[in-house]
Amino acid sequence: MKRQLKAAGRRISPAQAQCIAWGLLGDGDFTGVLGLGAIEPLIVAVGKARTAWQGDPVLADIARRYAWIDAVLRRGPEAAQSRVRLRDRLDAVLLHRVAGPAIFGLVMWGLFVAIFTLAAPLMDAAEGLVLAFGAWVAGFMGDGLLHDLWLDGVVAGMGGVVIFAPQIAFMFILLSVLEESGYLARGAFILDRLLRGVGLHGRSFVPLLSSHACAIPGVMSARTIPDARERLTTMLVAPFMACSARLPVYGLLIGVFFGHLAAWQQGTILAGLFVGGIVAAAAVAWTLRRTVLKGAGTSFLIELPPYRLPSIGEVARVTGRAVKAFLVRAGTVILALSVLLWAAMTFPRLDEQGRAAIAASHGTTLEAIAAGQAAGDAEEPAAAPAEPVAADPVAEAAAAIKQAELEHSLAGRLGKVIEPVIAPAGMDWQIGIGLISAFAAREVFVSTMGVVYGVGEIEDETAPLEQRMTAATRPDGTVLWSPLLAVAVMAWFVLAMQCLTTVGVMVRETGGWRWPVAQLVGMNVMAWLAAVAIWQVGSRL
Repeated sequence: MKRQLKAAGRRISPAQAQCIAWGLLGDGDFTGVLGLGAIEPLIVAVGKARTAWQGDPVLADIARRYAWIDAVLRRGPEAAQSRVRLRDRLDAVLLHRVAGPAIFGLVMWGLFVAIFTLAAPLMDAAEGLVLAFGAWVAGFMGDGLLHDLWLDGVVAGMGGVVIFAPQIAFMFILLSVLEESGYLARGAFILDRLLRGVGLHGRSFVPLLSSHACAIPGVMSARTIPDARERLTTMLVAPFMACSARLPVYGLLIGVFFGHLAAWQQGTILAGLFVGGIVAAAAVAWTLRRTVLKGAGTSFLIELPPYRLPSIGEVARVTGRAVKAFLVRAGTVILALSVLLWAAMTFPRLDEQGRAAIAASHGTTLEAIAAGQAAGDAEEPAAAPAEPVAADPVAEAAAAIKQAELEHSLAGRLGKVIEPVIAPAGMDWQIGIGLISAFAAREVFVSTMGVVYGVGEIEDETAPLEQRMTAATRPDGTVLWSPLLAVAVMAWFVLAMQCLTTVGVMVRETGGWRWPVAQLVGMNVMAWLAAVAIWQVGSRL
């Protein structure tokens, strides 16, 4: 061919010549492109080669390659072993049927432990800065609605979410390091056997892994799954994966009620929540693939990339995009919702007559309450008394008025409506407000709790959210929050479908409302049943 091309005044590289030869032998027609139609000797040579080949040249080439592999293996294990590279030795361990899954589980557990260990100091510093900044700005404001909006709406709401940015950053740093190193692709290979056991596909690994960042790209990336039933099953179970929006909720509840534990124990709890979502997804997928989405599975083929050192630049870009997206949402959606929630929990306001009646029921007056609050603001904080002191009727009346105002508000009334539904799970109407707001974005639950307890429950307006939560009480005076209730709420967030944006994407990807509505109802019923079971069983032990 090269001689014919040279005679025609054409020059090509050896690789181009090989490509052209394969195309001609495979019944391809390159003559029009290369201008070789007039070269009769080349056409004759190609025809003779096709006749002599007596078969498909591509299949023949594949057969020659496998024949070479067989010849190497026949020369003995020593000759084959000499060709084994470091990558193959690592894969022999990391892809082992028993050791592979165990190592993968250990790596994931270490990731969650590292999130708590590395992020804790930065989170404490961020929380201190947010509270200090909020108090500093509030010092320039006089008393009134603007002052309350700043402290109880913006600082208590958005500030309570922003402090979890270090955890988000470390999670994406570690995940991108694993991906860049080539290990996550091997995770897909390891989990393929497990995924096929529940009716999914090795290709489902990428959508499910993506859903740990956000269910929206996870659902959309399921388009690459060729089988329609496997694709739909993957989309239906993707929201069970613990997305980054759940991380602030988990971080808050673990930090408040299990903060006395060591970092590795807190990380183990977090890992258990992630595993809980995976187990729930597997159970639902197994059920769907044996009932309404029953069908034969398909094979899985993946090319394992070489092991390599992670690129610092790529890790930084991935982490930067994730943190930016989180902060942008905190600065827009969560800020707007925090302001709306503050307004919903402030208006309509309790009239003067109602406030006076509450004060009178505690043996005091509104004037006495106002005087007591003014005196308390002017005094320096006193040391805690060594002996218990009698309850202050003025302070009790002030707290009762705040609680009544919150119940009288629009948000309080909505929380009261759903309270009978969530009461069997140990939750009250204030937590119900948080569950409703979480349908906009799960992390809004944290900001909602900051706004709820900032409006109604504690005198120190710049106190951390954990102090506000531990001070919350039920109508009978008992403490509301406990480790058991925290577990019930976390179980709710593990299983519940609360992201309306994901529902919209499901409608688009499935072409209708049937499956998204079934997913929304089914996941929330599962969440309610799990939370009720935990509270009812745990409270009786």
